[in-house]
Amino acid sequence: MNKLGVNIVTQTNVDSLIIEGNCVRGVQTSRGHVDCEAVAIAAGSWTSFIKSSSPCKIPEIEPVRGQMVCMEAKPQLTRHVIYSPRGYLVPRRDGRLLAGSTSERAGFAKYVTAGGIGAILRNALEISPAISTLPVVDAWAGLRPATADGLPVLGRCDEIDGLFYATGHYRNGILLAPLTGELVSKAIVSSKR
Repeated sequence: MNKLGVNIVTQTNVDSLIIEGNCVRGVQTSRGHVDCEAVAIAAGSWTSFIKSSSPCKIPEIEPVRGQMVCMEAKPQLTRHVIYSPRGYLVPRRDGRLLAGSTSERAGFAKYVTAGGIGAILRNALEISPAISTLPVVDAWAGLRPATADGLPVLGRCDEIDGLFYATGHYRNGILLAPLTGELVSKAIVSSKR
């Protein structure tokens, strides 16, 4: 436990919410029961795996695989992000040039594919033929949490006291994380007053 009374637990799954009388009482984890008065569901693509002992509805979140390709561009080809309708190039100060990305309904298959890399590179070459001689140094895939309507699920649950949502950001999670954290933490604190 740190100075602020926060206990950070890693390598632990939250299996279910413990709800009594329409109030959060804790969570059941892979390491046992944890008592708490508030829970923020921020499990991204894994949100739908959390179970509840009440009629509260856990948001339906679907993973969408996004693949990226990294090239080495020394000297830099551009200092600005370049977008097209089919892709984008993102220069990094260290000489990397990121090209992306795919958007695939592939379940939890978090791996790169030849087809994905091929599509990204075709689109990147269309944006800038100058990349044709750059070495490809890395590629990866991630899972984006998508909702049916494409909008994030944020804020207080109307049916269960102490339950909050911060999930379903799809492609914008990294951009919206600071604002989401601020909004959800304020909602939690104001609910305690």
